[in-house]
Amino acid sequence: MVPCELALQFKMGTLKAASDLLILRRFEEALDLCKKELKDLQDDKRNSKLSESLSVVAVQAFAELNRWQEVLPFVQDVFGGLDKISPQVLQLCIALHAKMQDFAPITMVTEAWLAAPGNQETEGLTTVAETFILLVLLPHRKFDDIRALVEGHPTIMEDRRQTFLRLVEAEDRSLGEKEGQTSSQGAASANTEQGASYGAMVAMMSWIKSNMIQTSPSRPVTIAVLLGVIGVVLAFTLKKRKAFLFLQVLW
Repeated sequence: MVPCELALQFKMGTLKAASDLLILRRFEEALDLCKKELKDLQDDKRNSKLSESLSVVAVQAFAELNRWQEVLPFVQDVFGGLDKISPQVLQLCIALHAKMQDFAPITMVTEAWLAAPGNQETEGLTTVAETFILLVLLPHRKFDDIRALVEGHPTIMEDRRQTFLRLVEAEDRSLGEKEGQTSSQGAASANTEQGASYGAMVAMMSWIKSNMIQTSPSRPVTIAVLLGVIGVVLAFTLKKRKAFLFLQVLW
């Protein structure tokens, strides 16, 4: 076995060790191991996928340690700029900040990432945009921003574009109807609206899950973590007990 292959095998062993520490809830040790290895990999472009995987473990460790505010500066340092973060890591950052209800920083970062010329042909642009829409823009009823996003990125497939636009139109129409009714009627309308949102969200999340698995079949743990956080955030947003069935529906 040539030296470079031995080095790669050793580094993959480090990734497994960090993942095992995370599972054992030894979060500080997992984070320290990831930081040490990422420092060694910082100037090695050949191991970008390994850096990405170590960053995913590190982000999860930060979250478990309740040090989530350190995540964006950390990944900025690892990738050499916020607009250079890998799609998978950015999706986790979006989910984490959405869970913590800290929307302003991640909105700024994600919008800059989506607008960066170097990311327009990135394979994960569509899933980043979808995650951003579902966890940040839609809960805040940023309907115009959603329209501009899905219509401004040609990489988003036409069927997905139309699905998002239909979802936005339905939500926008429900909001207008709610505002035009009396308080008692408005309460009933809110229940109807949340029920419609639930059905639309389940369909959308099932669709995104399918797409993510097709594009990243070797990363089931990260997909599960991301979808788990998304389920919690959407359950909080919909404020309905049946929203907690998201994970059962998705899996």
